[in-house]
Amino acid sequence: MVKVTDASGNPVAGTSVGFIVTVGNGTVVPRVAISDANGQASAGWTLGTVAGANQVLATVTGVPNTVTFVATGTAGPSTTLSLSPSSARLFPGTDTARITARGMDSFGNVVSPVPTFVVRDPTLVTIDANGLVHALRRGSATYVVATSETKTDSVLVIVLATGQSACTGVATPITLAVGQVVTNLGPSAVCVHGAADGAEYALVPYYNAAVVSATTALEVLPQGTIPLALTAASIAASKQPAPLVPTLIPDYSLEARMQAQARAEFPSRMAGARAWMASRGGVRRAAAATAVAVAVPAVGDLLHLNANASNFCAVPGPGDVRVGRVAAVTDKAIVVTDTANPSGGFTDEELRSIGVTFDTLVDPVDRAAFGDPTDIDNNGHVILFFTRAVNELTAPGSSSITLGFFYERDLHPLDTTLPSFGTPCPGSNVGEMFYLLVPDTGGVVNGKKITKTQVVTFTNGTVAHEYQHLINASRRLYINDAPNLEERWLDEGLAHEAEELNFFAASHRNRKTNIDASAFNDPVFNAAYNTFQLNNSKRYQTYLAVTERQAPVGSDPSDDDLQTRGAIWNYLRYSADHLTTGTENAFWQKLVNTTTTGLANLTAALGTAPNSSMRDWAISVFLDDNSTGVDPRFLEPSWNLRNLFTNNGTSLAFPLFTRTLFDGPLTCSTGDTRCLTLAAGGVSFMRFNVASGSDALLTLTSNGGPVATGIQVAVVRVK
Repeated sequence: MVKVTDASGNPVAGTSVGFIVTVGNGTVVPRVAISDANGQASAGWTLGTVAGANQVLATVTGVPNTVTFVATGTAGPSTTLSLSPSSARLFPGTDTARITARGMDSFGNVVSPVPTFVVRDPTLVTIDANGLVHALRRGSATYVVATSETKTDSVLVIVLATGQSACTGVATPITLAVGQVVTNLGPSAVCVHGAADGAEYALVPYYNAAVVSATTALEVLPQGTIPLALTAASIAASKQPAPLVPTLIPDYSLEARMQAQARAEFPSRMAGARAWMASRGGVRRAAAATAVAVAVPAVGDLLHLNANASNFCAVPGPGDVRVGRVAAVTDKAIVVTDTANPSGGFTDEELRSIGVTFDTLVDPVDRAAFGDPTDIDNNGHVILFFTRAVNELTAPGSSSITLGFFYERDLHPLDTTLPSFGTPCPGSNVGEMFYLLVPDTGGVVNGKKITKTQVVTFTNGTVAHEYQHLINASRRLYINDAPNLEERWLDEGLAHEAEELNFFAASHRNRKTNIDASAFNDPVFNAAYNTFQLNNSKRYQTYLAVTERQAPVGSDPSDDDLQTRGAIWNYLRYSADHLTTGTENAFWQKLVNTTTTGLANLTAALGTAPNSSMRDWAISVFLDDNSTGVDPRFLEPSWNLRNLFTNNGTSLAFPLFTRTLFDGPLTCSTGDTRCLTLAAGGVSFMRFNVASGSDALLTLTSNGGPVATGIQVAVVRVK
């Protein structure tokens, strides 16, 4: 309580007094009190949960002096007893160890007095009041019991004699053959028996978290290991022949923004769009026979197309509508070129060639895998619009470039005359189409010079990618009646898989043939790889550097960064190669033709939750083509990426980040590499050796305590 007075000491009523907690985590109620007729204002103060100083400051605006209230919070009664470590081991040559015991109240405050210790077998060890254990003899074990008020707990102290296993009393030694993987080990301790001199092992902790955004700390304390001499991991460029064309680095930021808009708009627009489709005969639906065909534009016709890439269904603004001339019409494509494109671009015959490639490669491959797209404009074609509007999306001086895009907006009705169709979409072009980069040899648009050869090469890969997005979105909107678009990480994974499927078709290579660096001797392979597969390899390489922090499953529905894209592409390929029933195309069809999204969709397509296969895939990231005699479930049959990236090991390091284990106390605060953080779906590869005939004990903790639920531990022998 405070009293407010005037200069003469008379009480002042009706003044606002603020009460502010300045020390501690307590609360005051009310935070502002009004002085009464006696000038008094009061508040209730509840101390916080942290023992120590607490302080409240009372203030009145315009009054220079303040009043300070202080109090000291003390710990409550002991409710828990914390002991560290959970077990203590005194190896030969080590006679002492430290046991830390703390009694804590319900808020985690340390209580007094300090816990007391009692040794069950005082002939083996002694312990002082500070927890220092001293060995009196060897070759046995005993418990040290700690007591804090009414709470007791114990630590097993093992005093090892010369020749005893480091794992005595903790874990059973495992002897592994070359290439063997042992999974589902106890999450707290693993014991490995050294089978031979020069053997190499890896501890592989994987975080199978129930929440995709979860993270957990992990520490691994080895005892009895021999560290391996490893060079620092680095990202190596994909080993490939001299590129057929100068590489263009894709910029995915526009695609991310556009898909975010589409997902946000979809729920409110889907009913109106479906009603509009039904009124027109419902192309590719039950009433498709009543749909009225629309004449296909002829070569030379001019089309007015909204090329805006940012405002979804907004009315096109100045400069958004571009005039396009139909340059070619093929069986499945209408190829349109912007009349304002820079000079020196494609001839009509070159554009027709691109349309034929769409007809004969991209269209049949993507349709077979994902299903037919809709045909909302009833013309049986997809528009490929080559427009400088795409070039304009790349800022001057940018190191990356927008290669093209599909905009879900164009699948929505333009009609504004029938309110039953919901909110109209005046920005829609009402048709299946892509917007594509154009040659600009003079750098007319933002100074970015782009050759014809570059555009041809990267256009085919872009169309294969965007066609999956178009098929997926159009079928969800008009055929599958899904409540939303696919989550971005999975939609992008399928689009990158579309690129790979077109690579297989274009290169005449079969799946499950373990393609390695020798394939670069084939010019047909080189052309297909540069066009369709190169960027998959690059994205996967970015994942290999951060396997502990990234996973195939996005940390949220919108997560589609490069590392996630690289991981989900590789996991989908692994899953397709390991199907036990059905065809690969049936698997892709299931993932697209559904009303579910994300993990639920992936689970239904696989026929089981992906937890187990994703853990096995994570192990394959390290073990594939890295050892002999490996169980096939830890291999990736289609690609020998270790060989492909390193040119058969002759020039580059495989860019997978690994750690080494070594004996000695943990010092996580100083950057100890045996301390790490795993994200959900994250995996670490911790390599070590064990002297032949000896045992190594690997103890796992999380911030010094038990590891998180979901940590799955495996150990592998590489050689």
